[in-house]
Amino acid sequence: MILTALLLMVVFSTAFAQNPINISGIVKDSEAKNPIAGVNVTLTVPDLSVVTGSDGLFSIKGTSIQIKRQFEPKNRFPVRGTNGLYFNQEKEGFIKIRILDLSGRQLTRIFSGNLDKGFWMIRPEELSFGLYLCTFETPHSLDVIRFLSTGSSVSSNSGNFLTRLDKSGPKPNSLSKKALLSSVRDTIIAEKDGYRTFIMPIDSYQQTDLEILLEDTSNTDLDSVTIVPDPSWTCFMPDGIPPPELGEKVFTIVLNYDAVHDIGITRFGQRYQYDIDGGSISGSGIDGTVLTGGLDYELILSNGSRELEQIIIFRAGSSHILMRNAGVAPAGAENVRVVLDFEAPNSSQYNWLHDSKFAANRVIDSSTQTITLEVYDISNVSLTDNRIEINDPQDVENQTWECVVVSGRQGSEVFKENVLLGSSISIGASKRGNRNIIPITGGNTTGRVEGRILPGGADYQLGGLDARYTVESNDGEFIIIRNCGSGQLVPVFETRVDGPYDFLNENKYISSPPGIGGGGVSITFYEIN
Repeated sequence: MILTALLLMVVFSTAFAQNPINISGIVKDSEAKNPIAGVNVTLTVPDLSVVTGSDGLFSIKGTSIQIKRQFEPKNRFPVRGTNGLYFNQEKEGFIKIRILDLSGRQLTRIFSGNLDKGFWMIRPEELSFGLYLCTFETPHSLDVIRFLSTGSSVSSNSGNFLTRLDKSGPKPNSLSKKALLSSVRDTIIAEKDGYRTFIMPIDSYQQTDLEILLEDTSNTDLDSVTIVPDPSWTCFMPDGIPPPELGEKVFTIVLNYDAVHDIGITRFGQRYQYDIDGGSISGSGIDGTVLTGGLDYELILSNGSRELEQIIIFRAGSSHILMRNAGVAPAGAENVRVVLDFEAPNSSQYNWLHDSKFAANRVIDSSTQTITLEVYDISNVSLTDNRIEINDPQDVENQTWECVVVSGRQGSEVFKENVLLGSSISIGASKRGNRNIIPITGGNTTGRVEGRILPGGADYQLGGLDARYTVESNDGEFIIIRNCGSGQLVPVFETRVDGPYDFLNENKYISSPPGIGGGGVSITFYEIN
C-alpha cells in the first residue's frame, strides 16, 4: 500500500565496535533503606534485564554494539542518529511530528502540516539526559521511535527544529563522522509493583556500587486516601474528595467517545479533548441515554497531576439533565477522581440529584472507546486521615471554572465564525436558574484563523451566553473556545503555546453578539482597544 506520507528508515552499512557492560548495585527502599527483592532492573538499549535477590543486589553484564553509520534509504521507518533523528518524506503530504516522554506526555510538537518531499533531520529542543519518544503521524500511519538524549541537544532560537538535508543542508552521505558516531549512553529502569518506577540515565557501561532508591507507594493506595484539590480547581469539595467506594453505589455512567484530540501544551498544561458520542446512565432511580456532543477535557500539568472537566447532557424519560463534573488525580494515579454535579428540572422526578454529593473514578478503556464512571453517593462519608494534597506548579497559569471578565472596546478584527446549531434543549428551572442549551453541530472560520468548527459542545445558556466548542484550523491545529457573558461577550482561547495561534492565548479579546448566519449564527472576534 502506498502511503500519503511514507516514512523511510535510513539503513546503514555498518562498522561494529563491541562495548563490554558491567553494571551492578543495590535497590533499597527510599525511606527505610532496606534492600528490596524482586525488582526488575532493565538496561534499555541492549534490552538486558535482571531481577534483584533477597539482598537487593543486581548485576548486568553483556556486550553492546556501537554502530558507525553511513546512510542509504531502504525501509519504512525513521531512525536515530546522535545529532538528530532522520527520515525521508517520499511524497509531499500531511505529517505531525512530536516529542513525548516515556509516559506519553507531549513535550514538543516539532511539526504539524504539509511537508515537502525530501530527506529531513529533526533536532529536538534541549532535553535533559534520558529516553524519549518521537512520533510520526500521517493520515494513514503512526510510527514511533525511542531515542536517547545526551542532554546536549542544541536548542533552536527560532523554534525551527526540522531541517531539510538534501537541499538546504548537507546531503546524508556527507554528514561528519562526529555526527554519525553514537556515544555509548543508556538508561536504567527499575520496576516493582507497589513502588514508583525509577528511571536513571547513565553515561557509561562501567558502573559499580550504584544505589537505586524506590519510593514505596503501598501506603498511598488511593482506595483509602482523601485527595485535596489545588485551591484553583476545588471540584466542589475544597476540603478534600474521599474515596468514592466508601459511599453507596447509586448508578453507572458509560460514555462512548469517537475521537481524542491532542490540543498540545497550552498555557495551562498538556490538554486532551475526548468527543463524547452517546452512552448510558443506569442504576438506582435513573435510566437514560447520553446525547452525542458532550466534551471531556483532560489537563496534565507539568508536575504530573491531572485536572478534568466534563460537560454532558442526558435524557431520562421526558427530562434533559446537564452534568458538569470536575476531577483531579495526583501524579502517577491511574484514574481521575471525579465529583459529579447535575442540573435536572426542578419539577421532574430527578430533582433528587441536586441534594446529594456524588463521586466516581474515571476509567478509560481505549479498546472499546469508553469512559466509565461507577458513581457513589458520598454525602455521609467522612474524609480519611490519609491525605494527598495537590499543588499546581507555581509557574503555570491556572485554568478557570467560571467565565472570564475583561473590559474594553472593539479593536482590530481577528477572525469570524459561522456556527451551525442544532435544536434547542430546555432543562428549564433548575438549581442554578433557568437553563437552556443549544447544541453546536459544526461551522467554519475565516480571517486570521481559517478552519472548521468541530461538531460538539453547545451554548449552555444561563442568564447569558456560555458557549463551549473547538476549532480545527486548516493547518491541523486545535483551538478550544469558551465564549460567554451577558451583554459584552469575552472569549477564552486555549491552544498550544508553541503553535501559530499562540497569540490567542492572551486574554485580550472580545466578541460580537451572535448574529444571523447561514444555518446558525455569525460571530466576530476582536482585539480589545
